[in-house]
Amino acid sequence: MENIQPTDLVIRVNHVLTNDPCALCNAPTDATGIDLFLADRPALVCHACGLYHAPALVRLLNLASAANTFVRAEYEMAGVVTDEKLF
Repeated sequence: MENIQPTDLVIRVNHVLTNDPCALCNAPTDATGIDLFLADRPALVCHACGLYHAPALVRLLNLASAANTFVRAEYEMAGVVTDEKLF
């Protein structure tokens, strides 16, 4: 693996939602809308590489996903219908 520092990775909103391979290891990525990228270009980074190089950022992504799941469940219980991710 490349010598990547945690500051070389960033969390960005993924407007394209492509399943491009990881910029670091070429493994498949699972684009979710809020994803991990290389800081200097719009290149996706997979979960495994993120955990290896910037575990705190991956934990933030996991927290955002859990919050989204919770809010969607609350909306469903309240009868609000939405097919979109909330954030």
